[in-house]
Amino acid sequence: MMSKKTIKYLFVGVMIWLPVQYGIVGIVGFYHSEPWPAFVFPGFKNVYIYEGGFEIAKTEFVVYPGESGEPISLQPQELFPEIPLSQVPGFMRTHFSDASNIKTFSPQAINWLEIQAKRAAGDVPVRMDVVGLIEYYSISDSGAVRDSLTETTRTSVNFVSR
Repeated sequence: MMSKKTIKYLFVGVMIWLPVQYGIVGIVGFYHSEPWPAFVFPGFKNVYIYEGGFEIAKTEFVVYPGESGEPISLQPQELFPEIPLSQVPGFMRTHFSDASNIKTFSPQAINWLEIQAKRAAGDVPVRMDVVGLIEYYSISDSGAVRDSLTETTRTSVNFVSR
């Protein structure tokens, strides 16, 4: 069993290490590329707060099955259940926020997306749209109320014509 003094030193050491680690990441990231740190502070970059309300940027996937033809809307966590929920916003920003990035996916990446879409939608997909959305909320006495939803981007990934 650890003594109170050992626990105190361990706590102080971790509290000192976190800012030092981010300083190292910043310096290395400036000269080369940002390494992924062992400890990560939450980013919350999908929520933008302003006076009287806030907005949330999110990504949605619309899968178009071949047989039924009815589009199926999927949340990222439905399409990629293996990714922890805390990592989904970062994964979406990194891989799906830019249309030019989506257009440069390799054939292996498109094949993987097709497999994920088929598993999630339950049907063979012919196309999938990656839709960038912003939800606007106002704050009132009764809580947050969604005012509107705006589509910012829509990029199609075709599975049939590969």
